Amino acid sequence: MDQGTTIVGIDPPLERHDLDILLADEARQLVERYLESDPERLAFALRNPAVTRQIRMLQKCRSKLPSYYAARCIVPQVAYEQSSSEAAAGMKAETLRTLLAPHERRLAVDLTCGLGVDARALGGVFERVIAVESDPLRAEIARWNLGLLGVGNVEVRNGTAEAFLEQWTADTHAGQTVDLVYIDPSRKSGDGRRVYSLEESSPNVLALLPVLRRAARRIVLKLSPLFDVDEVNRLFGPEAGVEVVSVDGECKEVLVWLGFSDEADRTQVYRRVTAIRHGGVERFDFAREQAADSVASTGALLPGEERFLAVPDVGFYKSRTVAAYAAQYLGDVPGGWRLEGDCLFTAELPEHFVGKVYRITFRHPYRPKEIARLLRMRSIRRANIHRRGFSASAEEVAQALGVRLGGNTDLFCLTMQGEPTVFFVGRVG
Repeated sequence: MDQGTTIVGIDPPLERHDLDILLADEARQLVERYLESDPERLAFALRNPAVTRQIRMLQKCRSKLPSYYAARCIVPQVAYEQSSSEAAAGMKAETLRTLLAPHERRLAVDLTCGLGVDARALGGVFERVIAVESDPLRAEIARWNLGLLGVGNVEVRNGTAEAFLEQWTADTHAGQTVDLVYIDPSRKSGDGRRVYSLEESSPNVLALLPVLRRAARRIVLKLSPLFDVDEVNRLFGPEAGVEVVSVDGECKEVLVWLGFSDEADRTQVYRRVTAIRHGGVERFDFAREQAADSVASTGALLPGEERFLAVPDVGFYKSRTVAAYAAQYLGDVPGGWRLEGDCLFTAELPEHFVGKVYRITFRHPYRPKEIARLLRMRSIRRANIHRRGFSASAEEVAQALGVRLGGNTDLFCLTMQGEPTVFFVGRVG
């Protein structure tokens, strides 16, 4: 192994000598002893940057990677930032378990191993997993971590995705057919810059797509949460399915499913929203004709009858299925509902709603001077400004109303029937 190898990072890169320190018994004992300490204060006491950084990263792992925390795995910062959460990785694996028959779950290849979080989850579904990691130091860390976690059916190989695919497709004796390829391209350039297009990501999935289709029956591609889902079918064809994954109201993943259109229970699925909330998982599927917001009914609630303002989970906004969700899953709301100003309004409190619900206490046309006077009368100096389809930014609205952002007061700024309107609301639940 090249002794000068480093993992490109920003704060700071993990180097060969750091890994040697962290693998030593003395360092692992220090990590165990001081795991609950403040890393900033600990830095002066230990004077061991590698151990201090390891403690800080393990503390971050508690919620995102609890198994890695419990096993005291080695967690470089950049690899941590780019990894899936265990909840999201487990969700993907369980979806594959339900979609694929046992004879279709023999071999999976993860072309972007990183910390090995997704490879480990795939190992719980597939008989064998090959995880490819381009950085030799990170590959060594992944092997070490998977050993600590007791994973025995994941093989970590050091090399590029391109080289692996070239060898696999050229070698007629490579072994069994790949049932699934999973790929999560890095959205960081070699110099640490964040990139946004698939062409700039590493590996370049669009360039690899022809060989990927030859190498595997099915492909799961993880894209940036910022990726425009409407681009998926243009780039990957009409058969591509899109899944948006949110964790506790935050969009975490956009997944593209290729090669699953021949499965009976996925043939009609065009968009899927998976909401992971409080440890539970809820899935919402939409066929192509249901997913277009423009064709969904806007409900029967008349203007002036609204008592609750409901904001669907970010996954529905990201997947362009807000109206489809309301039409398909909220049809039994007593008193009906209406979609307007990019929000849902109801007369009664909706049950089992996936998102946030607010009780409307007051509404007023957006006349900043009048609203500012109302806020002063109520001694409100801070407010959370929520916007949906509203031209002014939250900062501009706060300045116009004479308040600072934050606090316990919630205001929604919407355009209702062409008129800018502000709703005073209170959170329900």
